[in-house]
Amino acid sequence: MSKSLIVDIGNSQIEMGIFDQEVLLDKMFFETKIFKESYQEGKIAAFIKNRFDISGGIIFSVVPSLTKKLQGQIEKEIGVRIVIFNPNSILKNFKAHIDNPNEVGQDLLADIYGAIHYYGTPIIVSDLGTVTKNIIIDKDGYFEGVSFFPGLQTNASVLASNTAQLPLIDNLEKPELFYGKNTIDAMSSGIYYCHVAAIKGFMSKADEHFGYKFKKVITGGFASLFKDDFPKEKYIVDQTLVLKGMNLIYLNLKE
Repeated sequence: MSKSLIVDIGNSQIEMGIFDQEVLLDKMFFETKIFKESYQEGKIAAFIKNRFDISGGIIFSVVPSLTKKLQGQIEKEIGVRIVIFNPNSILKNFKAHIDNPNEVGQDLLADIYGAIHYYGTPIIVSDLGTVTKNIIIDKDGYFEGVSFFPGLQTNASVLASNTAQLPLIDNLEKPELFYGKNTIDAMSSGIYYCHVAAIKGFMSKADEHFGYKFKKVITGGFASLFKDDFPKEKYIVDQTLVLKGMNLIYLNLKE
């Protein structure tokens, strides 16, 4: 059976997934800045090697300078057309209570489609990437709005760039304690646990504001880092939700 290639070009990383209908068969990712430097030709070719039953695919991108370059490289490897997602193709049927639906980013659209399809409503999605996005979808399936705040690595960069003596933490990990006994641990604990508190606080505020309980999903590049602080009894941790949502959009566009 033919397969689809879904590509997500984000500010921090580029992710690719191979799907058979809704089943994610394989995925890979690498840092966007590394692609900019080397184009990762060998890595991309190795990922799709011997998968010539890929019948098509789609690219979602928030980095316009890379979109057509990656499109051309993939098409050269697999010999089939890969389309570039145009949000206007689905916004006409998009259910939203917001000021301007045209402002909704591609990753947000994928989060929303994926969350509704796989988990139902009402639901809040916290997507942890360069920016952490808290997305509210009400009980009737309407996108009510979103809250943005700096992601983990963004916060680390801001601390380092705006102070004279705090270092840059390149690979943030979960600290052992919620406070630090040295500079690095103090920064890590502040960044990490303030993030946990902000997400939980936002979700709790949404329950209070709307007057009903939301399902709560954690996704994005940093989702696995937080799995112990968002136990499965109360939260769903699904690191591939964005990719699965993009695949759903692609399948709908093909129909």
